[in-house]
Amino acid sequence: MRLSIKNRIALYSVLGIASISLAVFIAIYFTVKNTVYYEIDTALKFEAKKHVEEVESSQDSIYFINEYEWKEREHVEIEVYPLFIELFNSGGESNRKSPNLRSKHLKVDAARIETFINNKKLNEENIRQIQVSIEENNKLLGFIAIAVSLRDAELVIQTLLNSLLLIYPILLIITFFTSRLISRVTIKPITEIAKNVDEISTYNLNERLPENFNGDELESLTKAVNNFLNRIDAGIKREKQFTADASHQLRTPLAVMKGNLQVLIRKQREPENYIEEIKNSIKKIDEMTIAVEKLLILSRIQNESTQFDVQEFNVFSIVEENLINYKNQILKKQLSLNVLQNKTYILKSNKVYFSLILDNIISNAVKYAFEKTTIQIQITEKKETIVLSFTNTGPKIKAEEMESIFNPFYRNKNHETTSKGYGLGLTIVTKAAALLQIKIEVESNKQTSFKLIIPKT
Repeated sequence: MRLSIKNRIALYSVLGIASISLAVFIAIYFTVKNTVYYEIDTALKFEAKKHVEEVESSQDSIYFINEYEWKEREHVEIEVYPLFIELFNSGGESNRKSPNLRSKHLKVDAARIETFINNKKLNEENIRQIQVSIEENNKLLGFIAIAVSLRDAELVIQTLLNSLLLIYPILLIITFFTSRLISRVTIKPITEIAKNVDEISTYNLNERLPENFNGDELESLTKAVNNFLNRIDAGIKREKQFTADASHQLRTPLAVMKGNLQVLIRKQREPENYIEEIKNSIKKIDEMTIAVEKLLILSRIQNESTQFDVQEFNVFSIVEENLINYKNQILKKQLSLNVLQNKTYILKSNKVYFSLILDNIISNAVKYAFEKTTIQIQITEKKETIVLSFTNTGPKIKAEEMESIFNPFYRNKNHETTSKGYGLGLTIVTKAAALLQIKIEVESNKQTSFKLIIPKT
C-alpha cells in the first residue's frame, strides 16, 4: 500500500508514541500497584508488631492482654483498612480472633515460622495477610495472623487499568491527526521547492530557488538543487558556446570553399586550375580540422572535474618534448634556445594538461618570435611554487589588450600580419591552468614573457 509522506510521518509518529506510551502506562500501572501493596504491607507489619506486644502465654496457650478491651476497641475504632486478627497455637489451631471475623477463620501455615505476607481468600473475598510466629525462650508458642481486605486496593488498581486502557487509543488517535497536521506544515516548503523546480526549463534556466537561510535541512536541499541547476546551466551554456564557436570557425572557410568551387564549375578550365583549387580546399579542410580539434579540447577541459590523474614528472623533460614538436619551425626561423635551470625539478600534477599548456605557449613563442632571435626558457624554484617562464622577442602586446588575449577567437592586430591562427590557444591555456591551479603572468615590452607559477603539490 502506497502512503503519502504526510501519512507515513503520521504512521511512524503513532508507532513511536504507541511504543513509548505503552511502556509508560505499564510502568505507571505497576508502580501504583506496588505502591498500594507496599502501603498495605507497611500497615500490616505495624499492626503485627503492635499486637504481638499485646500477646501473653499461659500453659502453652496464647491470648491478648486485656482481651475484653481489645475486642471493644476493635468494635469502636474507625480503621481505613479494617483488620482481621486471629491467634493460633503452635499446631495451627485457632485460639482467639477478632469479632469482625464472626464465623470465618484465617489460614496459617504451621510449617513456616518466619514472617511472611501473601494474598489469600477469606471466603470469596481477596485479602492480604501477614503471619508472624510467637516464641518465648526459643520455644514456638503459636502464630498471629493479621489480614486486611483488598477490595479498595483492587478497586483503585482496576480503575487505573481501565483509565489507561481508555486513554491509550484516544492518545494514539490524537497523535495520528496531530502528526498529520504537523507533517503537512513541515513538508509544505518541500512541496513549494518541487513546484518551483517544475517551473524551471531550458528557457528559464537562470531562475533559482529562493534560499531561506535558517540553517536547516531545507536550506541544504535548496542549495543542492540550485547548485545542480547551476551545473546544468553551465553545461548547456558550454554546449551552446561550442556550437557557436564551431559555427564561427567553420562558416567562413566553408563559404570560401563553396564560392571557389562554384566559380570553378561555371566553365571548363585547365587541369592545373582544378588541382590548385583542390589543394586549397584540402588546406581549408585541414584548418577546419585543427579548429574543431581545439574546440573539442576546450570543451573537454571545461567539462573536466576537479578529480583527475596526478603523476610525478620532470618539468624540463616535458618542455623538451614539446620543443621537439617545433624543431622545423625553430630551424626555419633560425631561432636560438637558451634554457636556464639550477637543478632537476619534479612536479606532481596532470601530465596531459600540463603538456597542453606548454604546447600552446611554446607554439606562440616560436610563431611570434622575430627571425634570428633567442627564446629563453627559465625554471626557478620558490618556497611553495615552481616558476617556468618563456621569453621571446616579437610584436608587443599592448596593455589594453593584455586581458583580451585569453578570450576565445581574439586576435592581436600586431600579430595578425605575422601569423594566422584561430585565437583559441591561450583560451585553452587559461582553462587548463585554472584546472591545475597554475597562475599565469604576462609581461610585454621589448620582449614578451609568459610566466607559469606552478604549485608544487
